[in-house]
Amino acid sequence: MKRPIFFAAAVAVQVAVLASMTMSHSRDVREGTRVTLHVVPIDPEDLFRGQYVQLGYDHSRLDLTKMWEGPRPVDGGEIWLRLEPRGTAWVPTAARSTRGEPMPGAVWMRGHCGYLNGNVALTRFGIEQFFVREGRGPQIESAVRSGAVFAEVAVGADGTSTLTALIVNGERIE
Repeated sequence: MKRPIFFAAAVAVQVAVLASMTMSHSRDVREGTRVTLHVVPIDPEDLFRGQYVQLGYDHSRLDLTKMWEGPRPVDGGEIWLRLEPRGTAWVPTAARSTRGEPMPGAVWMRGHCGYLNGNVALTRFGIEQFFVREGRGPQIESAVRSGAVFAEVAVGADGTSTLTALIVNGERIE
């Protein structure tokens, strides 16, 4: 008699976890601040995951001597990046290990320090890959190399970032 109850409880917990992950992601996309970031070229490393474009950003290799505030980051630790609009894109204006004070017109995006090499932190924000239709990858990679690609990113209130679209030569690709 206890087995059906245990099984139902186990299924309910799994469904609840999946539902909360989906709702959190949807909330960030729906309510998050949309920012546009300039994309820099990076060669894809994994050919077995389907057609995708590997993306890098100006802040992917963060120079700590330029905008870092407070204690130095640690490998695997959090990095908070303050983004502010400048022309057609948002640019990083400060970086720190903890979230900074809110500022009008700015957002704080949360990521991680994957590796610290001297005064350069290699960062990850979860927006480094964009999956595309079959055959579209090389065209987008070529546009990235020419500097004509921007990423539309939704930044949630908690700093999580979700890549929502690429803007390639003025064309929005979802």
